[in-house]
Amino acid sequence: MLRPDNFSDVCSHADCCALAGAAAFFAGIPDAAVVVNGPLWCYFYAMRHLEDSLPLLSQRMHCTQLDNESIVFGSEEYLRETLQPYVQEPPALLCIESNCSASLIGDDTAGIARDMGIHCPVVVFDSGGLTGGFAEGYVKASLAVLDTLSLQPNPHPEPQWVNLLGLTTGYYNGVNDRRELVRLLQLAGYTVNTCPGDGTFAGMLSDIPRAALNIVVHEELGLAMAQALKDRLGMPFIVPGIPYGTAGTKRWFEAIQAVLPAPSMPAALSEIERVRNGLLLRINDFKMTWDELWFDEVVIAAPPSTAFGLAEALRTEWADTGHLTVIVQQAAAGSVQQPTGSWLDTVYSAAVDGENIQRHLAQMKSGLVMGSSNESSLLRRAGCRAVQLFPVAFPVEERILLTDAPFMGLRGAQYIQECLWNEKIGQIFRGVPREEQE
Repeated sequence: MLRPDNFSDVCSHADCCALAGAAAFFAGIPDAAVVVNGPLWCYFYAMRHLEDSLPLLSQRMHCTQLDNESIVFGSEEYLRETLQPYVQEPPALLCIESNCSASLIGDDTAGIARDMGIHCPVVVFDSGGLTGGFAEGYVKASLAVLDTLSLQPNPHPEPQWVNLLGLTTGYYNGVNDRRELVRLLQLAGYTVNTCPGDGTFAGMLSDIPRAALNIVVHEELGLAMAQALKDRLGMPFIVPGIPYGTAGTKRWFEAIQAVLPAPSMPAALSEIERVRNGLLLRINDFKMTWDELWFDEVVIAAPPSTAFGLAEALRTEWADTGHLTVIVQQAAAGSVQQPTGSWLDTVYSAAVDGENIQRHLAQMKSGLVMGSSNESSLLRRAGCRAVQLFPVAFPVEERILLTDAPFMGLRGAQYIQECLWNEKIGQIFRGVPREEQE
């Protein structure tokens, strides 16, 4: 686990703890209920990152609302009151996660749920901030579900069936990204069996072993589950990276095809080429009027798989850039290897480099920041009005996302380039001097 130098680094940049990550996994199971055994502060801190993608989540995510006395005398009374509605109407899956203070009490929360006669699978574990960040919580929740399901090996998996692991509604635009990946895989002839933690219902999680291959999307979230399924059930997996841009999408497909050939891969590759050529023609025509899309300074702040993937696509496909900095948020230690290549200049960890990050952003006079409202607030305080902003990570407070446009895949390549170009031209019409833009 990354250890912050001080608590302000966590609050200003890293944002959410293991409780939010665990809640995100269960929130992504549409018929699961989540009970946060802890104070309201922790509950709302997690909801801050989850309600944006799941606006009705409060109907199935509740809190025991522990107070100071419960830390001394126990949380059983609070827990029983919160769990009472599930005695008569049990959900398909119930998660009870304790925050840091509730974990110290030592109540037998699983025993309390059993004693109350709640007739559904119940997953109980500790997930406070002391156990790690978002990724640690998500991983812990996913492995706890595997333990609860008691899956058995499938000697005859369905050909061309795949599972997508490491997806979450707790990442910005996660719902739309999942839909795009499913669309692309279906175009190639694959059947997407399950997406644990992002759209798959509880009853369908037992079908995980039916797939012939597990595809890890966000490595920091899905790799642990993929490894556990391999160790327990012998299921193969692949970590092909994230398909950002048309070139990235092609590489992603080629990596999957090398392990599990698809019946309709020519159709998928043809669609990639069609989109690539369309973008090339239209953008080249646009450049004749507005010149190249150039950013002298670029900062990308996001969870590791997102940040590194976007950085590569931006520098190799979407724009011309000068210095490129990546700020890694919400990463479990050792969960993602930093890529090597000339396209990456500086890397900060949000959990330990708070002062360097603030200094770096405050010195920006122009360029592009792809990140969250944490970075944009620092830029506003520093008066950096010529810096172009594009949200790619929570929290996002100054933009609203109402469309189904993803960041990943072919539709994502179109959407991101559309936004970057339009915002760049918008700066010109708002009177930002060209020397400030560059």
